[in-house]
Amino acid sequence: MNHSNLSAHKFKKGKFVTPWNEIMDSLSREESWFHGRLPEYIWLGLIINEYGREDGFKKCHDILNKLHNLLPTQYVPRFSSVLNMEEQKQKEFYLYIMEIIPATVISPLTTIFTFSQFPYFSTTFALGRQSISERHNKISLVLDKASDHQTHFSTDIRFLVLYFQLLSGRLHMPKEILELILEYPHLSHEDKKMQMVRPTVRSMEMSHNMIEPPDANYIDMFWEAVSRMSDCKIIKLDYELEKSDTNLYIDKVEAILRYYSELLKSSSPLDNKMLVLFGITTFSYKRLVEVVKHNLYNAIAARSVVRVLVEDYIMIKYLLKEETTHTDIWTEYQYYGIGQYKLVVERILEYGKDDGDSHVNVKYLDALVNEYRDKEFIDMDTSYFDKKNVREKAIYVGEKDLFGHYYDYDSAFEHGLWGAIRESSLLKCMSPAHQYHCVPDYEGTQNMKSVWHDCVQVMNKTLSVLENTYGLPSYLKIEDQ
Repeated sequence: MNHSNLSAHKFKKGKFVTPWNEIMDSLSREESWFHGRLPEYIWLGLIINEYGREDGFKKCHDILNKLHNLLPTQYVPRFSSVLNMEEQKQKEFYLYIMEIIPATVISPLTTIFTFSQFPYFSTTFALGRQSISERHNKISLVLDKASDHQTHFSTDIRFLVLYFQLLSGRLHMPKEILELILEYPHLSHEDKKMQMVRPTVRSMEMSHNMIEPPDANYIDMFWEAVSRMSDCKIIKLDYELEKSDTNLYIDKVEAILRYYSELLKSSSPLDNKMLVLFGITTFSYKRLVEVVKHNLYNAIAARSVVRVLVEDYIMIKYLLKEETTHTDIWTEYQYYGIGQYKLVVERILEYGKDDGDSHVNVKYLDALVNEYRDKEFIDMDTSYFDKKNVREKAIYVGEKDLFGHYYDYDSAFEHGLWGAIRESSLLKCMSPAHQYHCVPDYEGTQNMKSVWHDCVQVMNKTLSVLENTYGLPSYLKIEDQ
């Protein structure tokens, strides 16, 4: 199954909807392959795993026909239905299974479905010569092989489910589709025709499997039992630590900003345009220095720095491009930001508490708000500056790709969205018995890729804008800027 690209998704009400979800609802956890359906068909997986594809199909063919005779109204071969059959039918079915395969093939399931709740099954298949560990390992192996619903092994199991559905007489399809599906067990997975047959089997099994509701109690019992019998197998990504001479680059940028600062002081100390452009660039630089000074290259906090550098760069280009359409966009920009500070101060003074231990220095912020104009004459604009969000500004200044590459990704860390949490703060367990779950990385063993290359790239873009606007002596230029 080829995954759809972004352009194939449909944008509806602020959401990119996948082509698949356009035509059907999302599957619930109980209806999903790995969590909800595979536990019901694990017994078929054990047989195929034991005998291989060809012999496994033959044995499952006979066993499924017997099950259909005992449960003629049953639509799918769920093991929960087998366990819930009346006593006589269970005994008859189990004895028939043992005529086809030895008890050792199915016995791993007795570690889950024990005598206390399933006496007929356990009595028939529990074997003392197989340790609990051996039985559990066989279950884990099948779960691992079938965890991806598109593997050949998973599709083999799903074909058997589809075959049982055909036995029920309730599954109808065009003749050509039926003929295609019935070829499945006779074709090797290397046969080119299988490239068309396998997706057909998977889609048919999934679309018709939900006629009978899942047995949530069985699913919970299965996963609770298998998870108790194994330990976590934790893995982590080990990214290389930053090895560049970062201080050398910082020194070069500092020299450039020193030049521009002297230019401002000596030639145009009251130039609002220069003040804003140099101020934004200096802010980006100070964030970059924090990465170096505190060795944050591979840290979560560094993602915030990339986001700030990108937004600052886009804002600089936007202000320059819009300069001629405003009377004084540079003063507008300053008072927009000061208005945001005023809103913070007024909220705290009116509704909150001025806590001296807080990092929000209310008295100092209030002084900043009143620095150039009495705050009674400063409005507080809660919308985006100039009524355009960052994405709109990025598109306007020709930086849509830069925005798409970095901004949403790094914003996820700012907002604590689950993708960022999953990547940075959770470790993957590779045990199929634990459903490949995650565990909190409270010891901080998982690092992340260094942001240094991205920071330098965006910082260079910012410096390039200043150079194009105000020039720069050749001895200060950064190579490959």
